[in-house]
Amino acid sequence: MNATSKRSQAGFTLLELLISVLILSFGLLGIGGMMALTMKSNGSSAFKQLSVQSAYNIIDRMRANSQMAVAGSYNVSNLVTSGTPTIPAAPSTNCTTSTCTPAQMAAYDTWYWLANSVAQLPNGCASVATTPAPNGNTLVTVTVQWDDSRANQLGQKSALGSATSASQTVSGNQSQFVTQTLL
Repeated sequence: MNATSKRSQAGFTLLELLISVLILSFGLLGIGGMMALTMKSNGSSAFKQLSVQSAYNIIDRMRANSQMAVAGSYNVSNLVTSGTPTIPAAPSTNCTTSTCTPAQMAAYDTWYWLANSVAQLPNGCASVATTPAPNGNTLVTVTVQWDDSRANQLGQKSALGSATSASQTVSGNQSQFVTQTLL
């Protein structure tokens, strides 16, 4: 090999190294972006799961006190389109420490549900509505709503599909989980 050929090959290794570093940098930037997207999606998923658990929490409480649920004592709503939802005042009787009538239990259950379970969601608010259904049953519709701005900024659509429940974006950054059941 002559001296000219060795000089032209000596810089070639440095150029390969620079190109490799550039390609690696773009790859790491892509991985970082995907991790940020995953973190935001996981937060949104956690809120959806919490809303589902909250909805089934009140349904279980209604089944345990079905006489008052059928009478409409569990009908409550603090849904808002914007701003912070209001939580109703605590009932006079704390049913976890004293014996309650079915009516007192219904008041305590709805207050506890809105103040503790639903309130864990960002700007969490909810409603329960009961309506008579055929065959002497009562149709219960539970709606849980929360601010899901992180996921909505990403353009994600919520979907928890089933015949009796759904999660959807309702307006702006508000997402909802709605489920229905018969008592």
